[in-house]
Amino acid sequence: MEGVFGYVQDVTADLESGMITSIIVPGTNSKLSIFAGNNDIVIPWKNIRCIGDDIILVEIQ
Repeated sequence: MEGVFGYVQDVTADLESGMITSIIVPGTNSKLSIFAGNNDIVIPWKNIRCIGDDIILVEIQ
């Protein structure tokens, strides 16, 4: 999977450690229809390669 995914809309975290475990970005059709269902993309923190001022690089297999 490759491409531009959009803005990070949420994160998940381990409440005991306070560490972020994944980021969530909108899926392909989430802006086109409110009835599209939940097709959000969850990207595990271990797949994040670099965080910049306006971009996050991730490795997706």
